[in-house]
Amino acid sequence: MSNLSAYKGALTGIRVVDFSRIVAGPHCTMCLADLGAEVIKVEDTAHGDDIRHHKPPEIKCDSPYFLSLNRNKSSVGIDFTKDGGKEVAHDLISTADVLVENFRTGVMERHELGYEAIKDCYPNLIYCSISGYGRTGSQATRAAYDPVVQAESGLMATNGSLASGPMRTGLAVTDMQTGLYAAQSILAALFARERGGKGQNIEIALFDVAVSSLSHYGIRCLMDGTELPRVGNGSNAAQPIGVFSARDGKLIQVTCASERSFVQFVEAVGRPELSQDPRFTTNPKRLENRDALLEIVAQILATNDRDVWIEKLHANGAPVGAINELNDALTDDFVQERGLTEALPHPLVESVPNLKSPVRFSETPVRPATAAPMHAQHTQDVLGSLLGYDSVRIKALRDAGAVK
Repeated sequence: MSNLSAYKGALTGIRVVDFSRIVAGPHCTMCLADLGAEVIKVEDTAHGDDIRHHKPPEIKCDSPYFLSLNRNKSSVGIDFTKDGGKEVAHDLISTADVLVENFRTGVMERHELGYEAIKDCYPNLIYCSISGYGRTGSQATRAAYDPVVQAESGLMATNGSLASGPMRTGLAVTDMQTGLYAAQSILAALFARERGGKGQNIEIALFDVAVSSLSHYGIRCLMDGTELPRVGNGSNAAQPIGVFSARDGKLIQVTCASERSFVQFVEAVGRPELSQDPRFTTNPKRLENRDALLEIVAQILATNDRDVWIEKLHANGAPVGAINELNDALTDDFVQERGLTEALPHPLVESVPNLKSPVRFSETPVRPATAAPMHAQHTQDVLGSLLGYDSVRIKALRDAGAVK
């Protein structure tokens, strides 16, 4: 396990036993680890978290997906079905403040590790259960995948254009949002425990998160049945918003979401009279006349190169940005200025890249990152140093296949 003796974070002293895998759960526990919690990732003894292996063969360490979700954790391998495995799990849970799991409904119960089975044994434990469709109800036993949840919840219907049809987001945003909701809920439960001295059960479902994320699209539909049309890179709420090509073919994102930002934009491009044009004096009028406005904006921006426009528009406070490919974005000087990337040592390769936590504290800094652990890298350490097992017992458990 990592040496945190000199580090004091907001969650230093909090231990999380992490039975989760794939995306939502690991994202939750990584956020807690960044804040200083000790996170012990429990994996099966055979292959570990499936997402370790979501990679092309030329990558010699774990997958980029796994690395992006599991920094600052320890890993132990436990097989609950083997003699001694369940006892190891209980011993580990007995030391924990928080348990996080995202197995399919019934799995933890089958191993007698569900909340109802253990809550009396560990009354201070905060038990967070992440699922696809909830732990009760008609869909409780279904496996969940982010694109399917985006489709079923209506979220996919808000993305794409009239020409493309519904389109999911490139990143697994519902998984990531669910992880953030779970971390937020765990922090609240820890605070409540400080005041009330008691643990509790938390349930977070991907489907629930996706529906609650429908924002003003969902409220408008519930209000009067209106389904706002898909607008691609545009907007149903304000204009001009969209993607435009400069003279050199490079793309600019324009987002004028207020009266002030529209004035800033037209002044910067040398067309201040547009703010007095009867068609464009207010946002409702700009929405009504969006086609004419967007054509004018496209014609203006096509008269000069992107970087020239960006400099002029930024100087006047106009809300625009260059559309960057990933490599351009990640190597941008501002990313380096903000210190958002770093390289971490790794046992199999010289180093692996890391996207740093965006959180900044004045008194309890985010934990200095360590790379995602190798499969069962810390079993010996956790069983020996934390649980106090001697070498004979650990060897017996390994011989029985209960631990890796």
